[in-house]
Amino acid sequence: MHKPLYSLSAGELGLTAESVERNLNRVLELSQRWKAVLLIDECDVFLENRTQSDLHRNQLVSVFLRLLEYYQGVMFLTTNRLGSFDPAFESRIDLTLHYPALDAASRRHIWRTFLPAGSDKIDVAEEELDSLAEHEFNGRQIKNVVKTARLLALRDKTALTRKHLEIVMRVKKGKPGALENHSFH
Repeated sequence: MHKPLYSLSAGELGLTAESVERNLNRVLELSQRWKAVLLIDECDVFLENRTQSDLHRNQLVSVFLRLLEYYQGVMFLTTNRLGSFDPAFESRIDLTLHYPALDAASRRHIWRTFLPAGSDKIDVAEEELDSLAEHEFNGRQIKNVVKTARLLALRDKTALTRKHLEIVMRVKKGKPGALENHSFH
């Protein structure tokens, strides 16, 4: 299948029912006109069960359901909260894919992707990737750790090292004193 990909985050659709309706209508029309595959990332707010106490979110879900009902194109919606999935979506979704947690080999591959060998700005040895892969992070978390560690290394005016990565991972895991021995000027 050779089709363009139209990718956006659910947050880009807006915060009110009116803005979501206007923006989603435009996105759906463009996707159909371009014969594009549509990917809406982080759709949690639209896919969660409606409740009597959150009328604002109920409006968002209703608008989303109504507009998706007649969409004829190929669409992927991503969420991390299948446990609170609104049953009204079940009849509107053709296929649900579940991705299990990453194993160590997959995490190692992701670390390698974000820490390419041979870069003069990265000083992380190949054998260090195995110990990094033992930390049970998902791909997005690994990307964020590397991004933040790069900023630490830039501030230190050094190549990114495992030490930078470990500092960020300890902070992410809420370890007290993670930044104690690292000065910020």
